[in-house]
Formats: sequence, structure tokens, C-alpha cells
Amino acid sequence: MNRLEFLKCSFLSLLSPSVLFADEMAKKSAQMVNSENKNAPLMLGGKSHYWNKNTRLTIAMWDFSWLTDQGQGGKYENIERRVAEAAARGYNTLRIDCFPSRLLQKNTSFFKGYNPGEALTIPCWGQVTTNFSCNALQKLKQLADACRKHNIWLGLDSWEKGHMMGHKSALVLDIERSVIPETQEEKALRDFGHTWVKAIRLMRDEGILERAVWIAPMNEVPHFASRSLESIRKISAHNQNEGNVKLDKNRLTNERYKQINLWMAEEIKDEISKEDIPLSYSSLGAEEFNERLPEIYDVVDVHFMPNCIYSREETERFEALGKGVSGGMNFQRYEKIDLRRYSELWNQACKKHYAEMLLRTRNYMKGTLERTIFPSGKRMQAVITESFGPCFWPDHLDVNWEWYKHYNGDSARIAASMPFEGVSLSNFGEPIFTLWEDEDWHRNANLFTLNVLE
Repeated sequence: MNRLEFLKCSFLSLLSPSVLFADEMAKKSAQMVNSENKNAPLMLGGKSHYWNKNTRLTIAMWDFSWLTDQGQGGKYENIERRVAEAAARGYNTLRIDCFPSRLLQKNTSFFKGYNPGEALTIPCWGQVTTNFSCNALQKLKQLADACRKHNIWLGLDSWEKGHMMGHKSALVLDIERSVIPETQEEKALRDFGHTWVKAIRLMRDEGILERAVWIAPMNEVPHFASRSLESIRKISAHNQNEGNVKLDKNRLTNERYKQINLWMAEEIKDEISKEDIPLSYSSLGAEEFNERLPEIYDVVDVHFMPNCIYSREETERFEALGKGVSGGMNFQRYEKIDLRRYSELWNQACKKHYAEMLLRTRNYMKGTLERTIFPSGKRMQAVITESFGPCFWPDHLDVNWEWYKHYNGDSARIAASMPFEGVSLSNFGEPIFTLWEDEDWHRNANLFTLNVLE
């Protein structure tokens, strides 16, 4: 046995049996994909590589915070230092909102309360420590230049549905215009795509596109469409004779989403074909995205952030802290409960149900891979960028991260043992959260992702 094999075996022996079992299942899954589909990704030494990068992607989810918190005293005030820290933690990709509509402005501003869910004492995505104004294009160029220096790529997304569509509210649509009429959906979504194209041309001129590993037109398309597109809302309320409801609703939903995703991305795809940048679909993870997408898409971005598993008795203990606590809460609600007790209960439940939670991760990811193949046989590459739960986590002195780190780290290892082309460790793996300070936790998990299938 050579030294590499010895080190791998020694490392794997430290993992839980669930992770080892997932590794064996992953290898079988990878063999199945590559033997049955000629469009499977290039596999070198049993390892999935992202497009032409000759490596997998280790992804840090920096969302919109990388820009909103660049004001005085903000966590991203020194962007060069933060990028260097990402490299030291083993990341080779940052997933960000590149703010396409703001790139078209000479000056843009961010103010406290930018994220309506921002709390007073708990860090939050999109927080604004100090109100500030900037030229967004120059800030993005600065980030891209730092990434080039540290050999890091950028996954370019957009969270700001409101700003992109000319609304006063940035992240969501204005209340009085919160639902787009069906007759106006095509124009609204094609205009959305055209805004992207104008921003792409500016990014090309500034040398930013050279860092791009994907462009995803809209974060979590189903989350937006189910709330803001009249056609999807109508289908959701669709009634048929008993026995036909689910199949008919699924068919109508998939057909409409395929149209929606084409309108939004068709012009973008034409524009980025010049650089051969992959077009990515930002999913909620569980939907039938291979049935909802036109085949112009190259990558699917999977999100998976379930709550901890609780027994009935454990649920009652959480509910004793406040109504709805067991179901997960936003940051503002976390401020109103006993977080020390919450942390104790969460760690106990996670430890007790750990094997079941890891098995849930494995089964979810396995199902996701089965939905990466289009009816024609073309296979989308798959990356995971929002993971592994819970979606909201209170970063507070009274909260212990121990079992959160165990669960997210081992879940990432399970995913990395499957043929995903990119893996993220946590929705809280960025500088605004104290999890960022544990350099070894990030680095070790990312090293596993880069080496487990090799």
C-alpha cells in the first residue's frame, strides 16, 4: 500500500460508519452514472471534476454579505484579507450575488436593515454594519482581482429579485406589486435576463468573467415563482377529479417552469457561450429540475437545509421555549428565547439521532443525482452550495457549535463521497459568522472533498 492509500484509509477509519457506508454507495453511484450515460462528467481516478477546472469545487457561500458589509467596521471591510482567509481554509470558489442591476449604476448604497430579517444581536446574511455607498462594479473587480491572486473562482448568482425588476425593495418584490400577472411574466423574466446580459458585458470589459465558474440567473427560482408568478400560483390551486390531481398538477407545474426558466436564461446563455461559462439553475433541491429546465442548463445547484430530527418528547421541550421553536425560526425570533437551553436541547437531539440524520443526507443526495439527467440523456453537473441545515442558526455566545459542526462536516463528507462536482460545508461558512474562525474545520473538510474520490 502506498503512502497516499495509507493516509486515506487511516483518515476514513476516523469517520462514522454512516460516512463509510455512504462512501461505498457513492462509488457505486459514480460507476452507474458513468457506465450508463455517455454525457457523464469527466472522471479522473474516480474523481468528479468541474468542467475544465481539473478539480472539484470547494465552495464558500458568501451570498450578498461580501458587499453589504464592506462599510467601516464591517466583516468584509478588508476584502483582500478575507479572500486570503478563504484560500487558507481550502476554498477554491466563492458563491456570491454579483448584483447585476447595481453594476449598471455609477453609485449604489446599502443601509442598516437591508435584510428585513436582520437581528440586533445575532449575525445575519446581508447585514450592514455601517451605511455606505460604492461603485458596485469596481468592488466586484476588486474581489475578482483578489480571487485571481489566490486562485479562487466565483460562482455568480443574483438574490435581489426586487432590485433587478425595478422595485423599491431590494430582495423581494414590493407588496403592492408582489404578484406578476401571467400575461406579463414573459416580459418581466426576459427583462430580468437582459439586465443580466448588460451586466455580463460590463464584467467582461473589467476582466471579471475570467473568474466565473457559473452564472445562475436567480437564487432559488421555485421560492420566487411560487410566491410571485400568477401562473404558478394558479396551478398550485388547480383542482381536478380525485386521482388525477397530483399527476396533472405536476405536469402543468413542470411545463410552466420549463417556460419560465427559458425566458429568464435564454439571452444569458447566448451571451456567456462566448466564454463557455456554464449556465446554472439554483434549485430548492427537491424538485424535478430535470423536468423543469430546458436543456440549455449545464449545472444544477442543490440546496439542503433541514431541521434536526426530534422525537415527540424533544419537540415538546423545544416548544416549551416558545411556540414554533421546534420548527425553526428566523434570527429575530431567536433573540427572544433562552438560547443556552436551546443549544443544550439541539446538541442532545443531534447526538441522539445522528445516524438517522446522516442517512437522511445520503438518501437526499442520492435522489438529487437521479434528477440530474434530462430526458434526452444529457447530464447536468451538480454542486451543493447551501447546506446542510438547519437553515437558520443563532450565532450567539450562549450557543455551542459542537454538534452543528459534526453534522455539517460529516454531511459534507457524505456528499463529497458521491459524484457531485462541487460541495459547500455550511450556510454559515463565511466571515460574518464565528464558524469562520475555526480554520481547521473548514480546511480539513475541504481537503476531504478534494481527495476522497481520487
